[in-house]
Amino acid sequence: MRPSVPVQSVTYQEARSALSGPLLACGLFAPLAAEIVFLILAVVVNPAWVLAMGFMLIFAPVMIFISLLYRNWPTGIRIDAAGISIGAVHSPGAIRRTPTVNHQSWGLFTCPWPAVEAVRVITDQAEVRRLRTSARYYTLNNRWGATRRMTHCNIGVLTAPFMRSALVVDVDPTAVTATLIRPARFYSNFKDGRLSRLVQPEMSSRWVVPTRAPGRLSKALQPWLVAHSRVDGQ
Repeated sequence: MRPSVPVQSVTYQEARSALSGPLLACGLFAPLAAEIVFLILAVVVNPAWVLAMGFMLIFAPVMIFISLLYRNWPTGIRIDAAGISIGAVHSPGAIRRTPTVNHQSWGLFTCPWPAVEAVRVITDQAEVRRLRTSARYYTLNNRWGATRRMTHCNIGVLTAPFMRSALVVDVDPTAVTATLIRPARFYSNFKDGRLSRLVQPEMSSRWVVPTRAPGRLSKALQPWLVAHSRVDGQ
């Protein structure tokens, strides 16, 4: 029997938990600063600098990081009496959205406490790096495009670029309440013998979510961990 958690003992919410300084710098501040510089040059030096403003936005690295910032923007964590929720926890309408696998963080996923099988906060950088780079945790939150070997996208794995610490939750996927996630089509231009393919969503039995406050998050989880250890020790 899995433990329940007292209603008053667990309350935690962390919005925008994927928005690290490096991700904001690459996806927002650096492109914005460059656009401001080009605008000033267009006004002061030569109007032709306006063209640079447009070209900069389609420059591949800039386009990729802006896209990744958008995909990860709403990622958050909520812990309350109902269970653990991840995704767009700050948005009341998130559960009614139907995003594609590219934008799963814009949805909302909740696992009730009886279906939480294990939970921990990871801060060890070697393990965090493994979460970011392992094929098991490859999703479109931390990579711009799908690889040819990617047969599905793990829903609930919200691994972000530059992630430094993470909440890892083992869940019973059949008990999860989740936003409807749609497949997305990716084009390979016959490099793999076909023009395009659909990447389907698949609810993961292990959720991975970045956190910027591992200490506070660990403290919020303590009642569940204590209750779980008592049950396991019986």
